[in-house]
Amino acid sequence: MYQRNMKTLLIIISVLALPLSNSKSTHTNNVLGYDNSSGFEQIIINAEGDQELVIYTHDSFLAWGLDPVTTLNTAFYDWGVANDVSITLKLFNGMVDALNILILEKNAPVADVVIGLDSIMVNRAKEAEVLMPYLDANLENISTSLIAALDPEKYLLPIDYGLIAFIFDTEFISASNYPGLSDLSFDNLLTTFGEDFVVQDPTLSATGINFLLYQIIYYGEILGQDWKSWWQAAKGLVSIAPSWSDSWDRVFDAKEDHMMVSYGTDPAYNAFFNYSFEQNAALISKDSTKYSWMQIEGIGLVNGATNISLAKSYIDFALSPEVQNLIAINNWMFPANTEVTLPPCYDYAITTENVTILNDLVTADYINANYQIWLNEWEQLIYDTGFWWLWVLIPAVVLLVGIIVTVVLFTSSKKLNID
Repeated sequence: MYQRNMKTLLIIISVLALPLSNSKSTHTNNVLGYDNSSGFEQIIINAEGDQELVIYTHDSFLAWGLDPVTTLNTAFYDWGVANDVSITLKLFNGMVDALNILILEKNAPVADVVIGLDSIMVNRAKEAEVLMPYLDANLENISTSLIAALDPEKYLLPIDYGLIAFIFDTEFISASNYPGLSDLSFDNLLTTFGEDFVVQDPTLSATGINFLLYQIIYYGEILGQDWKSWWQAAKGLVSIAPSWSDSWDRVFDAKEDHMMVSYGTDPAYNAFFNYSFEQNAALISKDSTKYSWMQIEGIGLVNGATNISLAKSYIDFALSPEVQNLIAINNWMFPANTEVTLPPCYDYAITTENVTILNDLVTADYINANYQIWLNEWEQLIYDTGFWWLWVLIPAVVLLVGIIVTVVLFTSSKKLNID
């Protein structure tokens, strides 16, 4: 009798909880390829090395140059051979995935080094205690302003940086047929380009979360308005991709959209490969002042790393001119090392000159205190069906029913035992 009642209880709870397991199955059609699973590609470099170093990074790291294989050899293989080290690279679709895996593995770390966490994610990484500071790193030629902006405590050290911008396919969009690009507003993004505009999911993509911060801080600090109004208008209009790479494929390969969130260095990429010498990037403007958000990517030492000395050695190497010289024309970001000379194509890139950097208007503590709240609010805005209260009510009902049934069964069992 007791077992049958328990089985009934489990069935009741399962039925009541069923909608929860499918709470994101009704995405709007503009959400592309959303997947909560963490996928990565694994590459083993210099497999014959006697020692092993495991590095987590994103699949775009140093992958966009003339010869990615030679670039990887310079950045990893040569160092591995010189130090008798086999390097395992785990390349994630996005650094949000990588950070989540680091947190899941924190009690038994797999990685020794992580490359690509940024100035927004560093606080979450520190709170989760998945990084350890590298205080005696060789930072002689690393920009002190970048160190201060990324993490003065040096849990994460700057490896590159760039400004968030809106890039477009000049086959469809140019300053000649859209003069408003020189004075772009967030409203213009929707009214003029919304159906051809793709952004990245901030819960999955580092570019996505940096764009979200761009928009939130601009609305709050410059316009004095609620940031959520823009997303309410954008929902169902703009496309939302899981990653930067997916966005790029959609705009420049499939030609399904014609504008995306990316970086102010993309015009340098076009010039380098002779694709176009037209300016194909824009920033938000107001009263002739341009605004942007700076993303600073870092390299860090994983807390509990198996090979701390090797990890430190590689971090120093990654910050040296040998690797930093690869950043500009393979990662298409500005290198953190001030000794690196930028190639001529960077004359086309958007720099920090004459741009108001929104990061300077808020503190890291402010971002850290609101980061998860903003992500939760964004998810509710974009993915909910309009019955958000059900996802609060159903678990409460399940819990209440469970308590009541448990008490009734316990009381009945006790009564039967007495009888």
